[in-house]
Amino acid sequence: MQATGTGRRVATMGGLLACLLSGVIAAAADPTAGDLGAFLSLKEIDRGSRQPLESATQWSDQADAVVVKVLRRLDAPATLVARWRAEADRLPKAGEAIAVADTLLAIRGRATWVARHELPPELAERFGQPAYDVVRIIDEGGSLVDVLTPAAPADWPRGELIDQPAGALALPLTTSAAVVPAGERVEAEAPGLVAAATNIAWFPDTPLGRLGMDYGLFDAVADGRKLVRGDMPAFYGVLAATGRTDAAAVATAADKVDVLDLIDPGRKWLAEHRGEPVVIEGTALRATRVAVDEDFARAETGLDHYWEVFVFVDTPLLEVDGRRQDSFPIVCCVRDLSPGMPSGGRINERVRVPGFAFKRYAYSFELPRDEGGGSGAETEKRQTMLVVGPLAEWSAPVEDEATRDLTMITGIAVAVALAAALGLGILYTNYSMNRTIQQSRAQLPDRIDIPSGDAPETTGPDDAASGDTPPR
Repeated sequence: MQATGTGRRVATMGGLLACLLSGVIAAAADPTAGDLGAFLSLKEIDRGSRQPLESATQWSDQADAVVVKVLRRLDAPATLVARWRAEADRLPKAGEAIAVADTLLAIRGRATWVARHELPPELAERFGQPAYDVVRIIDEGGSLVDVLTPAAPADWPRGELIDQPAGALALPLTTSAAVVPAGERVEAEAPGLVAAATNIAWFPDTPLGRLGMDYGLFDAVADGRKLVRGDMPAFYGVLAATGRTDAAAVATAADKVDVLDLIDPGRKWLAEHRGEPVVIEGTALRATRVAVDEDFARAETGLDHYWEVFVFVDTPLLEVDGRRQDSFPIVCCVRDLSPGMPSGGRINERVRVPGFAFKRYAYSFELPRDEGGGSGAETEKRQTMLVVGPLAEWSAPVEDEATRDLTMITGIAVAVALAAALGLGILYTNYSMNRTIQQSRAQLPDRIDIPSGDAPETTGPDDAASGDTPPR
């Protein structure tokens, strides 16, 4: 059945609209085609949409409505965020004019307080949470900025003065109004800018923080599970940080940790020590290459793959799922293996892995099954610590080329010695036998006389020589 002219025009217009819409979406998602302005326009959080907040002179529910809309829609694919971060402008120095535009500002300085700002019930329902955080940051240039974000790092106390190294990739909102934060101990001085950010970066003065790791990303890590999507920004962040150091430096910074703290979830060691350097020593039974597929992750880490190594560490006698054992696996994800280290699913190599404690990791593995005469394997699920480091240091066998040469020479020498000993033994045996025979013969009488009568027949060694024939 043929379509009518009107139908064809509708179909054509629909197709063009679909193509246009898909092109806009692709431009927003494709780092090679999209830009920040197109993304903000598509999400309806561009400067025109933010105008009510930009022109406000005091904070109101209407201002909160704009903030909620921005915070809900500002989140973008990691590939785009990485590009925008590279293109972001720095915040002007204190006293210089700050422009509100469709641009992102790279803010880096010190957070001095965090306050929780409660939302009206209708906005709270739309936002999916009852409040957002207001973080005061003194930028490196001296400017005061209040950054509005869904949640500041969980470890920062709310409503109190703090002093933490922090940063944000923020969208400027207004220079004319500011949230009045709740709490008695926060500063009341008006900021030079109010901006919005999906998260606040935190760089504490720790070995990992000094390598540029954002501890704020740890808040999204899900313990007790395998690596999931929410873990990946933090995971790649740690993996990238390990590329700015080496195994020796991590090992030097690490304190000695009881292995049971790492493998026993009941001790809750991670609650206070996530991101701390540790050294894992044991036997690697598996080393698997894992591809890094995401473009942003490749750019951030400088890797197209990393290695997942199961390291069995020595433990006190444990009972796990009814089995007694004196070792337990810790999963180590590393940038590289020592040169020459074997890899694959069936290895048995001594390794040392200096790295940073990341999360409680759920994994499954197969154990041989031989119950009731059966055969095959059974799969078990367990949890252990996941550690991220720069290198799995392999303790290669001691036998090197010089050792092999020495072993060969020693083997030849031993063989010669054995041959010589065997030859001397044979000579000595022959000599001893001949000597014994001669001694025996010397002790025999010159002739054995055979008496007549019923005496039994007797022969001796000298019978043939004498020519006599024994009687018959």
